[in-house]
Amino acid sequence: MSNRFPGEIKDPETGKLDYKEIWYKVRSAFAVLLSLAVFIAGGWFIYSKAHDAWMEYRTAEDYVGEGIAPVEVTIPKGAALSDIADILVEADVVKTTKAFTREAAANGNPSIPYGKYNLKTQLPAKVALAMLLDPKNVVHNRMTLREGLRLTDSVKVMAKASGLPEKEFTKALKDWKKLGLPTWAKRGAEGFVFPETYELPDKPSVKSVIKLTTQQFNRIADDLGFQDGAKALGYSPYQVLIAASIVEKETFKADDRPKVARVIYNRLAQGMKLEFDSTVAYAVKKSGVLNLSSKDLAYDSPYNTRLHKGLPPGPISNPGKASMEAALHPADGDWLFFITVNPESGETLFTSDYNEFLQGKQKYLEWCQASDANHKTCYGK
Repeated sequence: MSNRFPGEIKDPETGKLDYKEIWYKVRSAFAVLLSLAVFIAGGWFIYSKAHDAWMEYRTAEDYVGEGIAPVEVTIPKGAALSDIADILVEADVVKTTKAFTREAAANGNPSIPYGKYNLKTQLPAKVALAMLLDPKNVVHNRMTLREGLRLTDSVKVMAKASGLPEKEFTKALKDWKKLGLPTWAKRGAEGFVFPETYELPDKPSVKSVIKLTTQQFNRIADDLGFQDGAKALGYSPYQVLIAASIVEKETFKADDRPKVARVIYNRLAQGMKLEFDSTVAYAVKKSGVLNLSSKDLAYDSPYNTRLHKGLPPGPISNPGKASMEAALHPADGDWLFFITVNPESGETLFTSDYNEFLQGKQKYLEWCQASDANHKTCYGK
């Protein structure tokens, strides 16, 4: 029996290295390593083939990656998920309808709103579905009308947003009785093109765009109880709308709207001229009061409230909800005059004393002189 311990590679008799034993061990280790290498290589080969087969199967129905080129896709109203899948395949957004409908089913067949979407070509169905469900990818065709725009300026905005000619809007507005205005409208659409942000249809027409604004006016007027509120004030709803249009143009600060409305009604009640330069600017077709000349102020027009008593014959702007509400619910007070004494802060003096008004005017002029403003931005300097 050998007295060598396992792993000894020396001859016990001579004490020298046993080369036969070394070779035996090296050969055994090599065989083990070779077997392991063959096993690993075989496993990797099988994995690679399986992965390639899976990818081939997957890409046969679906794209992989993050998409290629931007594309805009329109989903029509009432389209089913299968219809949407067909649209996406046609636009090369997804590879097959099967991939998309399968992904939709896995997500509970979500409802996809109709409209236009910013997507990419050659997207995985999962990514395409996620993009359709993300509101950030919706393409909006919006139109924003600011408060206080006169009708001619609103026409420019509507034409630009819709891509339709200005002259077509002007023509349609002449036939204003067919535009959905309330029955108490008197002189046209001025004042009734409600300032709001609107979502335009895919293929807008001139009348459809205008009616968006007049229908919104009707909704707001109904919400405010405009006709009943005007009656309670002792005025017609059209007269109150005219007052609201003046409030919109004469007010610097939101909190002052009801006060300006009260000044209007107080002056009317006392038979005083309103003397608002905003009405003169409307008459001479200028955008603001700062560049009115002495000739403008003397311009003979029923809209010139410096010359004629009472309200102008129609609105001078399209007022927003806040000004309409202020005209319906004026503040309590005996004020007959107001002047903005600090245009930067919007500080406005309201008074029933003409001398106090003159003092306020002087304060305004002093602000102009002390500020960096010049005669072009400081009216009356």
